[in-house]
Amino acid sequence: MSEAMQWLNYGGVMLIPIAIASVVGLALFIARWRSHRPHRVMPESLRRAVLDAASQQQWEEAATTCEGNESALGRVYCEGLRFRQASRSAIREAMEDVGRREMNRLERYVGAIGALASVTPLMGLLGTVLGMIRVFQGVVEEAGAQGMVDPTALAGGIWEALVTTAAGLAVAIPLYLGYRYLLGRIDTLSVGLEEAASQLLDALAPPPGQEQEAKQRAAANQESKDDVVSVASEQLAAGGA
Repeated sequence: MSEAMQWLNYGGVMLIPIAIASVVGLALFIARWRSHRPHRVMPESLRRAVLDAASQQQWEEAATTCEGNESALGRVYCEGLRFRQASRSAIREAMEDVGRREMNRLERYVGAIGALASVTPLMGLLGTVLGMIRVFQGVVEEAGAQGMVDPTALAGGIWEALVTTAAGLAVAIPLYLGYRYLLGRIDTLSVGLEEAASQLLDALAPPPGQEQEAKQRAAANQESKDDVVSVASEQLAAGGA
């Protein structure tokens, strides 16, 4: 505690907002990092389950899977399934609207981290300027009283004034790196979310060239199911005989 008070005496009151900025910035980064983890934004298990159900036209099962998931991908998929009987353009527009809202949610408070990274060096510079003013004010008073200035006192006052600049940079650099890291992760999640939404869109409303192919795949899947049921029935009948 005494050491902290000593550094506060060196750097002045501007060390207090710099310290607060460091704590707030770290808390925001940890919170955003946790919320930006891929399995919380677009779980791979959800994507596979919904796409498998949609490829077999099991819409109720796909919708139930989405409704039980609170991820961004789950909300986008729910909106697409809600409009599954609409045109391809209408489904795309609905999913894009939800996707934009989800991206805004992911970007929440990230700008605050960037703002703190930009402001803390300025706070450190302000603290240094205030410290230099205090130092030179003391030099003037000392020169007027004694007619000379002690160079060691002047040098000591200058390095003490520079403490806030060093503190501001020490806080700003990691905050800025964290800010850029979160922006990069948001871009990656945005691309992944868009690709996953496009896959469901193709399953709900295939492009004109793929529509017939999708119907053929669905018919083939149904025939295979019928064959399995028929074989099972024959085996049961043979066993009963």
